Amino acid sequence: MTDSLDLAVVLINWNGRHDCEGALAAIRSQRPGAGEVVVVDNGSSDGSLEWFLAQPDLVVLSNPTNFGFARAANQGIRATSSELVMLCNLDVRLQDGFLEHTVHRLLSAPDVGSVGGLLLREEGELVVDSAGHVLHRSGWVSNRGQGELDHFEHAEEVFGVTAAAAVYRRQMLEDVALEGEVFCESFFAYLEDVDLDWRARWRGWRSFVEPLARATHRRGGSGLHRSARIERHVLANRALLWARNAPRSWLWGPPAGSAAGLVVLRSGLAARRHPSALLGLADAGRLLPEALRARRLIMGRRRVSDEEIERWAEPTPWRALIGSHLH
Repeated sequence: MTDSLDLAVVLINWNGRHDCEGALAAIRSQRPGAGEVVVVDNGSSDGSLEWFLAQPDLVVLSNPTNFGFARAANQGIRATSSELVMLCNLDVRLQDGFLEHTVHRLLSAPDVGSVGGLLLREEGELVVDSAGHVLHRSGWVSNRGQGELDHFEHAEEVFGVTAAAAVYRRQMLEDVALEGEVFCESFFAYLEDVDLDWRARWRGWRSFVEPLARATHRRGGSGLHRSARIERHVLANRALLWARNAPRSWLWGPPAGSAAGLVVLRSGLAARRHPSALLGLADAGRLLPEALRARRLIMGRRRVSDEEIERWAEPTPWRALIGSHLH
């Protein structure tokens, strides 16, 4: 590719045939563009793998079955060599200049490890989907500005960014990786990007949202209210996220009570919609020893105090959280 950035785009595909053309066209239209584009296919059966294999200038990795987002993302990152790596969902459409603006922000200081653009909902481009992650003391992480009319004008530091459309510094990814895994593969999918946010913050890396970089996000077709499998992963991963990353000062008192309340809330909602999703609690128990081992590594390598994490934490908006789930 000509006029390209020292940046690789990694796409994870699982039966995304209806999104292939749009996602790749938006990436190819970027000026300057990506120096590498890698597609990791997770055992697709809808013709999307064959479509990607027929495209020029792509590296395509094919898994025999669905290995999950986290493992596929790690495969894609390892298959690239660029200084910067972008993860991009197939249901995201980058607007012109997305790569240019995010890269400019990322290179503005050596301790910036990740930059996300402003994600807008596909059905209404003035409605915000995500302007970064907001950390709450219960361990819940919400999407900043979600559902609000777009009012973001300036780049701002945030706790972290969604991997649906984020550019990462390879130096940061290698710095926070645990035993060779950038994204925790035990998570399979969902909240693996939040776990990365935590680990990056513990190591002193900063994250920004650049609203000059815009994209639309449809959020696929498998929302939390539609799939028992997704509910199961989210339930397990919330508990594992807390076990791996919560500051020591949060392990007792009100933060611990809030975390327990969040698990109870999610469990109750899962039981009402998809009783089999309660198996996520068993998954969390099975994976807890591994999570505690990871915690020892994370805390042993941290560069910042509990207070540095605490300054990002906001009270949990319980009324809004419960209302959104019931809705």
